[in-house]
Amino acid sequence: MSENVLSLLDNDLRRFMFKKNWQSLLPIQENSVKPILERKTDVIISASTASGKTEAAFLPALTAINQSKDLRGIRILYISPLKALINDQYRRLEEMTEFLKIKVTPWHGDVSANKKNNLMNSPSGVILTTPESLESLLINHMQWIKDSMQNLFYVVIDEFHAFMGSQRGYQLQSQLHRIENLIGKRVYRIALSATFSDANGVLGYLRPNSKIPCKVITSEASNKDKLSVQIKGYDHFEAAPVSDAEKETEVVESLPKEYDEIAKDIFRLLRGSTNLVFCNSRFTTETLASKLEMLSQNSFVPNEFFPHHGSLSKDLRESLEYRLQEGRWPTTAICTATLELGIDISDVGSIAQVDAPINVASLRQRLGRAGRRDHNAILRLFIPECQTTAQHVELFENTVLTVAMIDLLLERWYEPPLEHEYSFSTLAQQTLSVIASFGSVSAKSLYDLLCKTGPFNLCTPKLYMAFLKCLGEKDLIVQINDGTLALGLDGEYLLSNWSFYAAFDTPKEFAIEHDGHTIGTVPLNYDLDIGQTFLFAGRGWKVNFFSAERKIIGVKPYPYDAQPLVVTGSTGHIHDVVRARMFDIYKSGHIPKYLNKVAAEHLRLGIELFHQRHLESNHIYEGTSGICLFPWKGDRVIRTIVYMLKKEAINARAYKSHIELEFTPRDSLKVAVYNIVNNPNIDAIELIKKINNLDRDKYDSYISMDLKRIAFAHSELDIEGALEFFKVLRKEL
Repeated sequence: MSENVLSLLDNDLRRFMFKKNWQSLLPIQENSVKPILERKTDVIISASTASGKTEAAFLPALTAINQSKDLRGIRILYISPLKALINDQYRRLEEMTEFLKIKVTPWHGDVSANKKNNLMNSPSGVILTTPESLESLLINHMQWIKDSMQNLFYVVIDEFHAFMGSQRGYQLQSQLHRIENLIGKRVYRIALSATFSDANGVLGYLRPNSKIPCKVITSEASNKDKLSVQIKGYDHFEAAPVSDAEKETEVVESLPKEYDEIAKDIFRLLRGSTNLVFCNSRFTTETLASKLEMLSQNSFVPNEFFPHHGSLSKDLRESLEYRLQEGRWPTTAICTATLELGIDISDVGSIAQVDAPINVASLRQRLGRAGRRDHNAILRLFIPECQTTAQHVELFENTVLTVAMIDLLLERWYEPPLEHEYSFSTLAQQTLSVIASFGSVSAKSLYDLLCKTGPFNLCTPKLYMAFLKCLGEKDLIVQINDGTLALGLDGEYLLSNWSFYAAFDTPKEFAIEHDGHTIGTVPLNYDLDIGQTFLFAGRGWKVNFFSAERKIIGVKPYPYDAQPLVVTGSTGHIHDVVRARMFDIYKSGHIPKYLNKVAAEHLRLGIELFHQRHLESNHIYEGTSGICLFPWKGDRVIRTIVYMLKKEAINARAYKSHIELEFTPRDSLKVAVYNIVNNPNIDAIELIKKINNLDRDKYDSYISMDLKRIAFAHSELDIEGALEFFKVLRKEL
C-alpha cells in the first residue's frame, strides 16, 4: 500500500484497520481515496462482489466529514435497494466508526420509532435508507431534509446496477435531483456496483441530464480468481394430454415431473454445504423446494433446502437470511432474484441456475455471491430440454443459449444498460410527490424540475401537458385559483397509502382456470393474448379467455411444448449479442468440455439439425406445420418482427429464439414481406394499436393510451432492426 495514500485517511480509521488486522488496502480501495476526498467529480466504483467496494467508498468519505470538524446535519446519504443490505451495512459501519464521533442511523420501515426520533431531533452523521423511505421523507418532512442536509457531502448508492433502467432507478434519480434543488448545491455521488463490461456507458444513469465529470474506478480480476462451470442437461418429455378424469380434479395436485431429476441432483451435489440455487420463477422455486424437502424426509435427514422469494412472509425470508449469514448449518436457498444481491454471505460453496439464465449480467451478479474466501467460484447450470412430438423446429435452444451466455461471461461481456425510457408511471409518482411536498406547484416549475433539468428528459413540454391533463381527468390533480396545481381528491387518497412511496408494483395474482376448475395462480402485471401458450404445472396450456378486471386466465390443454410464463412483468430483453453468439456456436460445431453427457448430446443434436436445415446460410425453414424464421437477433427485434407480421395478417409467435408461423403458406409470407419492405415508413404506434392493455408499471392506469403506446414503442420495439431482417428475408424468398 502507498504510505502516501494511507496517510490521507483519518487516524481513527487507521486504528480500525489495525484492529481488523488489515496489512494493506486493496487496489480499488487505494485508487478511490483521492478522488473521493477531493470532491471534484462523481465516482463509480465498479468491481465484483466482496471486493471491498464499501470500504473503498466509506474510508475516504468518513475521513472527509470527520476532518471537516463540523458534524452537524446529515453528511452522508446512503441508498440501498434492500432493507436487508442496510441492516448488513449498518453493522459494518458501526464497527468502522467505533473510534469516530460519527452517528450511523438506518432508516426504513423496520427501524424503531425511537431511533428515527433521535435522528429527527438531532440530525448528524450517516443515514442508511431505501428510495421508498426517502420518498416518505421528501413528502412528509421536506423542511427537515432542507435543513438537515445543508452540509451533505456525499450520496453513496449501493448495488447501483440494480437501479439502472428500472422504475426505482428513475425514482432515485429524481429524488437526488430534488434534494439538490432543495438545499441549493451539488452533492457528489458515489455509486458502488458489480463489474460492467463498459463502465463508462453507465455515467448517464448516475447523474442524467448533466455534464458533471465522473471518475470510474474498476478492479482487475485477481489472478487467483477461478471459475468451475458445469452444464447438466435433462430430457423433459412432454406431459400426456389431459384426460376426462383429470378434468374433474385440480390437475396441479401433483408437482410437475420435469424437475424430479434436477431435484435429485441438487440433493446429491449440494447437501452438506451452503449454496444458492436461482430459479427464473416463483413457481419453479416452490416446486424444487418442495421436492427437496420430500427427498430429505424420505432419506431421514434434516432438511437443508428452503425457498426464498418476494411473496414469502418477512419472517420466513429473514430467518433464512439469518441462517445463511450465521453459517452454522449447511443451507441451500432455492431462490428467485431476491438473493441476487443484498446480505453478505461469506462462505457460499456454489451457485446453481435452474433453466437458462435470464441474461449475462444477472448471471455475473449471481456468480459474485460465491468464491469469496478461496477465489474459486463454482457454477452449476441445470438445463432441461423438451423432447417433444410436436411439429416444433427444435434446436435445443435452451442449451445453446446457456452456452452462449457462459462464453460471454468468460469474456467479461455483459449487457449494456437499457436505454432511457419515458417512464410515465414514475413521472406520475414524482409529480404527485412534489405537489404534496409544497402544497401546490406551477406546471412550468414541475416540468423544469422533473423533465427539463431532471431525469425524465425524454418528455417534451407538449407531452408533459398531455400527461398533466391525464392526471387531471383522473382527479389526481386540480388547478387552483392562482393557476398552480394541487392534489385532487383521488390524488390525496393515493398519497394516504404507504404503498405510494414505492415506484414499483407487486404483480397481481391471476387465477388459471380450466373447465371451471382453478388449477393454480400466477403473479402477472401484463396482458396475455388469446391463443398464447405457456407451460404451467408441467403441462402446456393455451389461453382462450383473459380478464384483467376479474384476474382470470381461461385455458385449454395445449398438447405441445410451451414456455413458462415470465411473471416479473417484463417480457425479457435478451440482447442481440447473445443471439449472435448462439448462431456462432451452431455454425462452429464446437462442444465445450463443461457440458455433461446429456447436455453435450443436446448441443450436438442441435448443431446437427441446424446444419441439416441449412440455417448457417438461411434464415427460414419450412416444416410440416408451417414456417420458422431465425433472425438471430435480440428480443426487441423479434418482438417487432412478430407485430409487423401480425399487422400483415400472418399468425406469428415468438418461440424460444426464433419465430413460428403456424400453417402459413410461403406465398402469404412473400406478400407480407414484400409489403413490409416496400413500405418502410412504419409507424411503431400503429403496430401496437391492437394491444388493449399496456399497463406495465404501477401508475400506468392513470396515463392515456396514446402516451402508453409512445412509451411501449420506445422501449420494446426496434423497427430498424426488424426491417434489416425483412430485407434479408426477401432475398431468400
